[in-house]
Amino acid sequence: MKKNVKILPPLLILFLLSIRPATAQSILLRQASRTTATDRIQIFLRFSSLPLFKVETFGKRVDLILTNTLPTQSFKPLSGDGKLVKMITRRQAENLLLSLYFRYPPQHVRARKISETSSIILDIQLGNPLSARYPDLSARLHGLTPLNRKEIDFTNPVYASEYGTDWKLFIRTFEQPVSITPSFLFSLPPFPVAAAIKPVVATSVWLGEENIELIKESGWLQIAENVKGRLEKEENEGYRKRLLLTYAECLARADKYEEPYKLLQQITLTYPDTPLASYADILYTYVVAWHEDPFLAAISIRKQQKQLNANNPLLPWLNIFQAELALETGHPKRAVKILARDDIAYPKDANLLRLLRQADTYFASGETIKALIAYDKIDQDTPIINQHPRSLAQFSGTLYSHQRYGRAVKKYRILIQLLNGSDLQPLAMFRLGVSRLHNGEKWVKIIPLFSQIQNAFPGSEGNYRARIKLTDIKFLREIMDNDQAAETYGQIGITANRKSLREEAFVKQAMVNALAGKSEVSISQAMTILRDFRHGLLSTETKALIIAQLPAVLKKMINNKRYIDALVLAKQNRRFFAHGWLGIGLLFDLAHAYEQLGAYDRAGRVYQYILDVATGEEQEKAYIPMIRALYNSGQYDQVEDYGDQYFSRFPNSPAKAEVYLFRVKALRDSGDIQAAVRLLERADRPSSPEIEKTAARIFFDLGKWKKVISLLTDKKLSGWAGGERDYLLAESLFQKGQYEQAIPVFTRLAEEEPYGDQAMFRLAEIYEKTGKKDMALNQFKQLTEKGKEARWKKLAEEEIKILQLNPDISQIQ
Repeated sequence: MKKNVKILPPLLILFLLSIRPATAQSILLRQASRTTATDRIQIFLRFSSLPLFKVETFGKRVDLILTNTLPTQSFKPLSGDGKLVKMITRRQAENLLLSLYFRYPPQHVRARKISETSSIILDIQLGNPLSARYPDLSARLHGLTPLNRKEIDFTNPVYASEYGTDWKLFIRTFEQPVSITPSFLFSLPPFPVAAAIKPVVATSVWLGEENIELIKESGWLQIAENVKGRLEKEENEGYRKRLLLTYAECLARADKYEEPYKLLQQITLTYPDTPLASYADILYTYVVAWHEDPFLAAISIRKQQKQLNANNPLLPWLNIFQAELALETGHPKRAVKILARDDIAYPKDANLLRLLRQADTYFASGETIKALIAYDKIDQDTPIINQHPRSLAQFSGTLYSHQRYGRAVKKYRILIQLLNGSDLQPLAMFRLGVSRLHNGEKWVKIIPLFSQIQNAFPGSEGNYRARIKLTDIKFLREIMDNDQAAETYGQIGITANRKSLREEAFVKQAMVNALAGKSEVSISQAMTILRDFRHGLLSTETKALIIAQLPAVLKKMINNKRYIDALVLAKQNRRFFAHGWLGIGLLFDLAHAYEQLGAYDRAGRVYQYILDVATGEEQEKAYIPMIRALYNSGQYDQVEDYGDQYFSRFPNSPAKAEVYLFRVKALRDSGDIQAAVRLLERADRPSSPEIEKTAARIFFDLGKWKKVISLLTDKKLSGWAGGERDYLLAESLFQKGQYEQAIPVFTRLAEEEPYGDQAMFRLAEIYEKTGKKDMALNQFKQLTEKGKEARWKKLAEEEIKILQLNPDISQIQ
C-alpha cells in the first residue's frame, strides 16, 4: 500500500534553505553601552560570539556592518545625547547594519575586538565646529579639539553671593533696603482759594486782618472759628459765599475729614455751575486724596483742571497736585509728562514745588543720581525740601545710598522731627543710627539710640531692625558670645513683624553657628530657612552657607560611621549635587557610605553618575569602586561592560589587576566559566595574588590539576598560607598521582578545620595506593575514632571492611 507523500514546492524549499543559517547559526548582538569623554565616545557591543565586521564612515554617519548577526529581542539601541544623535539597526541580507549618527563628522574611528568577552569597541574621536570647518587640518593634526578651560561656575551660590563664605562680612555689612515713604503733603493753592473768585476783592475786606495774621502760624482751626463768627454777621452775599468756602478750606487744611467732606459737597450742589462750586469741588478732591482714595482724586482732578481758564491762578497748583497724585498712585512717567507742560506760567513758590516734584519723579523712576543732583540743587537754594516729608525721606535715602553719610545724618534728624508720632519715626531713627555708624562715629555712642528705638517703639519695624543691628555690633565686638548671639537672632526671627527681617535674623543665627563650628546645626537651620522662606531675599546666601559646610559635615558623618545620617542629609540637598555645586570628592564619600550599608546598587548608581559628570583622573578613580559595587550587587553584565571600558581607556593603569579580578569573578559567578578561563589563560593578563588565588580556585573546580599545582607552587603565591591553599594543592597533587608531595601537605591539613577528615581519608588512600596497607588501615581506623563528619567516618568504615577482606591484612591483625 502506497503512503501519501506531500512534496514541497521548489521555491519554498529554496526559501527555507536560505533562512536556516540565519536563524540556527546567527551570532547574537546582546548589548550596547557607551562611555564618553570631552572629545570622544566609546561604544561597547557584546555578542554571543565575535562576528566578522567592517566599519565605514559617511560624513556624520558611522556604519558598522556585522556579518551573520542578529540583535536579541532584549537589545536596546543607544539613545541620543549631547554627542550621539541616534543609533539605528537594520538588516542587510544575513548581516546587521548598525548606524551611528553624530552632530559633526567624526574625526577618527577605530574598532577593536576583545575575543575573551566576545566584544567590539568603537573608539570615536568626535567632531566639533573646528574640525567640521577645517577637515584637512583635522586630518593632518589627527584631530582638532576646542580648548576647554576650567572656569568658575558663577551660578554656584558660593560665587554668586557677594559675601562668599565670609559670614562675619555679611553680619557686618549686610543691609536690607529701608523704605521710609510718608504720604505726600499735597500742594494746595495759596490760602484762601476763595480769593480767586471773581470779581476779585481784597482778602482783608471779607476775611479780616486778624485771620490773615493767623495764616502765618497755620492756625486753621482758629481761623475756621473766626470765619464761622463772621458768617453769622455778614450780610453781603458774595462775601458770605467766600467765607463759606474758606470755612470748609480751613477744616480741610486742619486735616479734618467728615465736616469738610459733607460741606464741600453741599456747596457744590447748592451753587451748581458757578466758580464757587468749581472751587468747592477742587477742595473736595483734596479731601478725597488725603482721606480716601488718591486714585479717585487723580481721575477727578483731570476733569476739574480742564474746566479752568488758562489764566486761572489756581492752574499751576492744580497741575502740581495732579503730578503728586500720579506719583502717589505709582505713575512717575505720567507725573513727568504733567510737570513738563510749557503752557502754564508758574509763580515762584509754585515753580519751587514743581522742581521738587520733578526730583521726586527721578527718584520714583529709579534714576537716583539725577534725583540726588536735583534734590541737592533745591536744598542749596531753598529749605523747601525740609517741609515735605516724602521728598525729605527720599533725599535722605539717596544721600545714604550714595554714601554721603554726613549730610544724611543731618537730613534724617530733620525727618525724625517731621515724622514725630508717626509709625515711620522709628525707621527714620534707625536709619539715622546706621548713617552715624557709616559716618565714622564710635559704636558706643550710637548704641543708646538703638536701645531707645528698641524700648520706645515695641513691635515696630524700626524696633526689630534696631535689635538686629545691636546684636550685630555686640557679636562682632565680642560683647556677646556665639550662643547668646544665636539665641538673640533666633528670638528676633520668631517675633519680627516683617518676613524679610525674620529671614535675616535666622540667616545670621545659622551663620553664627557656622562660625562657632556647629556646622550640623547651621546646615539644619539653613535648610529650614530655604523651606520657610521660598524665594527669600537671602536664598543665595543661605544656599552658600549649606554648600560651604556640607562636604565637611558629610565626611565627618561618614568617618564616624553615621552612614544613614550622611545619606539622608545628602538626599535632602540633592539639588546642589544635581547643579554640580558640590565637589566630586563628596560623591565618592556618599557612594562609600552606601557600600558600607550594603546598598551596593545605589553605590553603583552614584559611581555611574560620577563617570557622567567627571573627567580624566576622577573618572579613572571612579571605575574601580563602581565595578566593585556592581559586582557586589550581582550586576555581572555591567561589571563586564565597565571592565572593557576601563581597559580600553586606561590600558596602563596601575589598578588594572583589580579590575581584571572583578571581571574574572563576575564571569565565574554568572556561570560563564569558560569566558573566565579564557581571561585567565591570556599570556598578557595582569597578575596579583588575588587573581592567582581566583585562578587556582577556578582551575581546581574545572579539574585542571596541573595548572593549580603550577599556580600554588609559584612564588607569586608564596605569601598565601592556610587551610584553603593546602587543600587545593594537596587535592591537586593527589589527583595527579603525586603522592609523595601530597603526604606532607595532607598531614598539615589534617589539623585544620574543616579539612581534617578529608585529609585523613586522602592520606589513608595514598598509603593504600602506595602499598602501605597497614598504615592505610590504621589511618582509616583513626578517622572513624576521631573524625567529626559522619560522611567521612562512614566512608572510612567501608574502606576498613574492604581492606580486612585482604588475607595479608588478616595475618597482620
